[in-house]
Amino acid sequence: MSACESNDLSKWCVIGAGPSGLTALKNLLQCGIQAECLEREDDLGGNWYFGSSTSRVFESTKLISSKSLTEFTDFPMPHEWPAYPDHRQCLEYLHQYSNHFCLREHILFQNSVARITPIKRNHVRLGWQVDLEDGTTRNYAGLVFASGHNHEPRLPDITSGFSGPLIHSAEYKSPEVPHVLKNKRVLVIGGGNSGCDIAVESSFHTAVTFHSTRRNYHVLPRLFMGRPSDLRGERLLKMRVPLGIRRLISQRVIARTIGLPKKHGLPQPDHSLWETHPVINENLYHRIDQGTIHPMPDVERFEGNRAVFTNGRHEHIDVVIAATGYRVTLPKIHAAELNTKNGIPELFMHLLHPEANDLAVVGMIQPDSGQWGITDLQSQVIARMILANRIAPRAEAWLKKQRKQTLKNHSIQYVKSPRHALEVEHFSYSQRLKKLISGLNRRLRHAAV
Repeated sequence: MSACESNDLSKWCVIGAGPSGLTALKNLLQCGIQAECLEREDDLGGNWYFGSSTSRVFESTKLISSKSLTEFTDFPMPHEWPAYPDHRQCLEYLHQYSNHFCLREHILFQNSVARITPIKRNHVRLGWQVDLEDGTTRNYAGLVFASGHNHEPRLPDITSGFSGPLIHSAEYKSPEVPHVLKNKRVLVIGGGNSGCDIAVESSFHTAVTFHSTRRNYHVLPRLFMGRPSDLRGERLLKMRVPLGIRRLISQRVIARTIGLPKKHGLPQPDHSLWETHPVINENLYHRIDQGTIHPMPDVERFEGNRAVFTNGRHEHIDVVIAATGYRVTLPKIHAAELNTKNGIPELFMHLLHPEANDLAVVGMIQPDSGQWGITDLQSQVIARMILANRIAPRAEAWLKKQRKQTLKNHSIQYVKSPRHALEVEHFSYSQRLKKLISGLNRRLRHAAV
């Protein structure tokens, strides 16, 4: 009998009932592992539960990856839905997933975690104690963190000099909430997908929208000849087409649809395609061409309600919206428990602790395509890790060996920035997960004979 079993610690805890938490819970239960999910909100959905305190989507948000490359591995999105569902459909899909796999009965809603500490005896960790905000305590054999990494907004230090309304994109919900943007001079800072989407939406309401980015980015359309662009790219990946040729083909697709940056008076990006997280937006260039979005370089400083840009230009600004990302945080647990260094947990494939078998993190990645199917694969690895630890010493030893290997770098070298700290190339990353699942399955079957 294991230490956990002798202390009646056989149940695992999944923290968060968003997309990552739901698929983690489903995969654990499907493998016969006792598990429950703690969720701070009154319903599931996480980021996609629009209106909840943890949601980061806004009124007009829709997927930037097609539904085929977003959905879970064993639960397709409805055929009649558009290629890029909106946030309401995404939330509906998560409810359908939960209902199909009977997950709700295993979720404890309105249970916010206050503190997580190890349960030890003679310096040996037996499990985890989870203290909740209501004063109650629950003990578990292991933990799966699935609460996302969009908790703590990152604001540039220079914004402290701005005297007007300043919000992070985490707070932005519409051109009316939390601030009315109509007829205002608005500055959006940040060239990621949120920044570009907000700049486009803002431009239909404001007197003028300035869009400040540190560098120019490659922008890709959602559709090419009526078909999702990412599905065309996926086909090239499956065919093992070399990166250089894929870039050439993609550049031609961009030129034939929304046009390359120079067509819109913008400088060529200082990096190759896919060396930064892709920006998916079919309206940005059009609004720039119409003069409703004014591309600007980085902000050097604010002087009251005036922005001073690095090119020396000064502009009066009424509202600043900072789409400048988030700091990676997994609160309520001591950073050392997750092998955290320089503010980021150093985990095998951003997933497994390099040594411990009672800790894992799902969804702490930034893939260049849809995420939910990848988190499904991550969760399948975790479930098999738990089974291996319980019943298959050979499988456990094999996985331990895999976790000690240095993974080969893929051919894409990402621009060094906080934005890419968790970036993964979705195709090679998924292939690696599938190999782990296959290897564990073979060894678990052998143990069951």
